[in-house]
Amino acid sequence: VALKHFSCYGMKKLFYILSTIILSVNLYGQDDTNNDLKKDFETKVLEYFQHQNWEKKAITRDTLYKNSLFGCDCNVSISNEPVFFDTVHVIIRNPYFSEKYDNAEEEKDYVKNFPKSYSVIYQNSLISLFENGRFACINLDDFTRDLKLENKLNTKKFKYHWIIGNQLGGLSGGNLYIWNGEKWIKSKGNFPLKDHPKLYDDDKFVVYGDCQGEFGGTIYFYEKATGKTFFTESTCSNTVTKTREGYNVLANLGHMEGSCEIKVIADPRRLSLAQPNEINEMIKGGALGYTDKSNAFKKTLDLYGVQIFSFFSYGSRELYIVNLADLTFIAEIKGNNIEIVHPLFFYDLYTHNPITSRFGDYTLINLDHYGTGLDSEIPVLIIHKNKITKIDWNENHDH
Repeated sequence: VALKHFSCYGMKKLFYILSTIILSVNLYGQDDTNNDLKKDFETKVLEYFQHQNWEKKAITRDTLYKNSLFGCDCNVSISNEPVFFDTVHVIIRNPYFSEKYDNAEEEKDYVKNFPKSYSVIYQNSLISLFENGRFACINLDDFTRDLKLENKLNTKKFKYHWIIGNQLGGLSGGNLYIWNGEKWIKSKGNFPLKDHPKLYDDDKFVVYGDCQGEFGGTIYFYEKATGKTFFTESTCSNTVTKTREGYNVLANLGHMEGSCEIKVIADPRRLSLAQPNEINEMIKGGALGYTDKSNAFKKTLDLYGVQIFSFFSYGSRELYIVNLADLTFIAEIKGNNIEIVHPLFFYDLYTHNPITSRFGDYTLINLDHYGTGLDSEIPVLIIHKNKITKIDWNENHDH
């Protein structure tokens, strides 16, 4: 085990290497006072936007960036109430890593060293499924493999997996199996997904989406009691939460200058009803969602020139992961003002079709990157209390 310490941007970094796992841990300085951290944070963010200022406009902490695309005025500033997350960067090698796939010339083969479906969190472990149909279980306390849990789960080979309710579910041999804590039980119920990640589920609906890029996207609400599926346009859904107002759906698209929106759907049964042969299909050159004329939703956010990859709760605050001006950061949104509360990893952490899920006290954000692994999960972000952990698969994907 080799150890190396150095400091950067007021942070401490620790690197250590194991036989099959490379971990790089990046912690915000615990010895600094909040005032020192706040000053350093403001200085670095201000310097970044000043460097990006090609139009030579006046840049201050209250006006870092202004956008008025398509009549959508928004302002970016530094928050007076930053959040002092610790950040940790971990690199984990697929335990079933294949040199054959790594050396493959075809992208469809190269990506097979990345997870086969989006990872989930179960029993304090990150549960990831790989090309050989087997699970890897990574303990979230120390990032070691939970071999005992792996041996229990890997009695079958799987093609996809989800958390359904609070239980681990997987697709094997064309059948859905549910893990009861000791063994896999073949499910007798209906489940709408075969090879898509789940956005959200509760006692009434399973929520998922599709994305046709610039041609639109659709969000689907599969009603468990009836087997009916309701839909509307959402280009492209990445986060769903539920409040007393209804289902909050965040959508984001990177096409052109980028765009994002939040729709609140009070009752999904008031949306259009999808026919089975329409789901995940395009209609007249566009996403099925565009054919919904129910107008059974309310838009609470609609921005152009800004991308939002995720939103999550932190105490009583709603925080957003925003990509703007080649930087990905955490912000609060107050009206048309985007207030940066944390610089995250202080680089352009980019993704195309992220998914955010809540598992108890953990928030998990699965991130793909088409240029690296097509639609596969490349890293994940795990938010727990005041710590954000980025896990990169196989190598450092900071770019």
